[in-house]
Amino acid sequence: WSLSVNQAVVSTQSTGANTYHVAYKCDVNEGLVEQWMNDNIDVANKCIDDHLLMYKNVSGTNKFRPLLAVPIGSFASTINCRATTANREQHENDDYRRRLGYGYKKSELQHYFNVRLADPILQHIVTQKVAALGIETVGDLLEVQIVCEILQTKNDFFAKNNIFVWVSLTCLTDEIVDTGSSIDSCVEELAKCPQVTGIGVNCTQPIFINNIVKRIKKALIKFERKDVLIIVYPNSGETYLSRALKEGETNHWKKTDSNKNWNFADAALEWIENGAHIVGGCCRIGANEIADLVQELDKIKHQLKKAK
Repeated sequence: WSLSVNQAVVSTQSTGANTYHVAYKCDVNEGLVEQWMNDNIDVANKCIDDHLLMYKNVSGTNKFRPLLAVPIGSFASTINCRATTANREQHENDDYRRRLGYGYKKSELQHYFNVRLADPILQHIVTQKVAALGIETVGDLLEVQIVCEILQTKNDFFAKNNIFVWVSLTCLTDEIVDTGSSIDSCVEELAKCPQVTGIGVNCTQPIFINNIVKRIKKALIKFERKDVLIIVYPNSGETYLSRALKEGETNHWKKTDSNKNWNFADAALEWIENGAHIVGGCCRIGANEIADLVQELDKIKHQLKKAK
């Protein structure tokens, strides 16, 4: 479905992998993480190959090959009964998880990313011609700092292999990330990290996106990072019920006032106009919404060609 709507970038399903959680909490061989992520990459490449072959057989023409991205989820994905998105509603006693480092030791976060960014995984990314590595749904300043520290230790690898690396934040408002640190402080840390070539926001309410893009642009100007792309892929704006459903509730996604009267394609065009370079969708934004955006962009391209 995603490939059929002409997405320019497709990603594996490695972001929500809880293989690490099993390995770390249950003393299972951590090699499972490497195998699981590598298998995801191989399956994604095969899906792309099969789709392109089918397209050529049907149409008789070649189709551009979309870029393959490998996402790595936040440490928060390993926390039991906790959604990674900032716009969630959880049990009233669970707010302690909006603490720096998600309430965990720095060493635990470091271990998580060292496992996910292990050399064998990175080497497989290169051999499979993966274009981008995305560290996404990051909602904590300490986590941002740890990611930057680990990326810097692998500077030679990224410099040699020209892998595009983005880090995207999940934000509670247009001022703070999930655990309460300022967006500005997180974005500035990322802007100072030379290995980070994309900074963005994902799984965040769409109403906050324009102001967050402005904050990212401000930091990039401050640190003279003209090489960094701005990436935007919010969720639908619905609130995720990260708790047991109450009487009368039938779905873990709850409609909100902010997502009742908005159109993804229209909003995405505005984000692009305001400076976003790569635009997509996270939770509850599907192939239909992406197809609508592609259609609108095609109209604009046609109008520009006609104007020439």
